[in-house]
Amino acid sequence: MDGGDVAFTAGPRSVGRVLALLGQLAATPRGVSLAALSAATGAPKTSLLGLLRGLAAEGYAVQRDGVWLLGPEAVGLARAILAAQPADDLVTAARPILERLADTAGESAMLSVLAPDGKAMIYADKVESRTALRFAATVGDRRPIHCTGAGRVMLAFRPAAWAEAWLKEARLGPVTAASVTQKRELRRLVAEVRERGVAVTLGEATDGVAGISGPVFDARGEVVASLVLAGPIARMEPKLKDLSRRVTEACRDLSRRLGHRSR
Repeated sequence: MDGGDVAFTAGPRSVGRVLALLGQLAATPRGVSLAALSAATGAPKTSLLGLLRGLAAEGYAVQRDGVWLLGPEAVGLARAILAAQPADDLVTAARPILERLADTAGESAMLSVLAPDGKAMIYADKVESRTALRFAATVGDRRPIHCTGAGRVMLAFRPAAWAEAWLKEARLGPVTAASVTQKRELRRLVAEVRERGVAVTLGEATDGVAGISGPVFDARGEVVASLVLAGPIARMEPKLKDLSRRVTEACRDLSRRLGHRSR
């Protein structure tokens, strides 16, 4: 091969740059210029060009019309990795992230997915807080969409047509005295979730319990689940900013494990 050989054997820094390059190429399926890659990775164009040529020589990248794209070998490797994943890869991938989130945040962490009938959220897995006073969830529990953070995440990030169809048919009955029951207010809250990236509820689905939820995306960019952090309002409310950051980071980590690459 050409100068790419040197780049691949230059040590951990080059390995990191190769992975960053592949990530950028995966996130831009229509192609990305060398200048844009340099700006995104913070690496000099000359260094990146050597890496790209090395990747191209092995079939992991191609140059077309002045931009760089993933090559067939990279696509084949991705398919092989996905094929090797177990059937319950969402729950399997989420488990260590739930454990870390619950441990660092000190509250219960759950994986919530949309029920097959599309009318509720379901807890697919949980890791409860070690504290005596905690939110206790049961795997398989159905939770309402309109007054849970996980449900609002679905309304915010699933296709707009689905959300509109759900809102048209939904009856927003109160679960607690704090539950939102007006569709206009729910629409406003969903818009906030879309803007902020997380949903926060205070006693809307369970009296005295605060919840923070964020979206989990798959390799196609579709929202497939929500990570939920829940605990007593008195303990969580003073730390909402920090806990929201932790949830956002956990969602980003799980999404990446599922193959999602933000553009």
